[in-house]
Amino acid sequence: MDFEEKTITEKTSYVKGLAEGLGLGDSAQDKLIKALIDLVDDMAVEIADLQEELDGLYEELDELEEQVDAVDEDLDELEEYVYDIDDDFDDFDEEDEEDYEDCFDITCPSCGEEFSVDEQTLIDGSVNCPKCNELLTFDFDEDDDEEDED
Repeated sequence: MDFEEKTITEKTSYVKGLAEGLGLGDSAQDKLIKALIDLVDDMAVEIADLQEELDGLYEELDELEEQVDAVDEDLDELEEYVYDIDDDFDDFDEEDEEDYEDCFDITCPSCGEEFSVDEQTLIDGSVNCPKCNELLTFDFDEDDDEEDED
């Protein structure tokens, strides 16, 4: 393995081995070289520990990214569902509400079918049952309504 391809701790061990091979003594220069080599060794250990922690953080970040993506997809589906329901309610406008308010529920006396008719159908006086096709007639006088008010 080439020197450049080694890890920082492997390089530090190599330099320590070279220094030991030189047979450094107790001179001031030798003490300085030994101290620098010890400093580099300590720094290499710290850097290796930090790199190991950083690698662990990268793994955790990858997991978090996957979880955030999953939550984002779920949120997109929920938004689609909620906005789709909201769009359905938006389609119900005031005209629909007025039409609905002017409807009356009728029960066919022959077959029991329940259905709704609008005010104009009541005024016209008759309608066919949608199930049995029996003609249903409505007989009421506006005078009756006025008498009820008196």
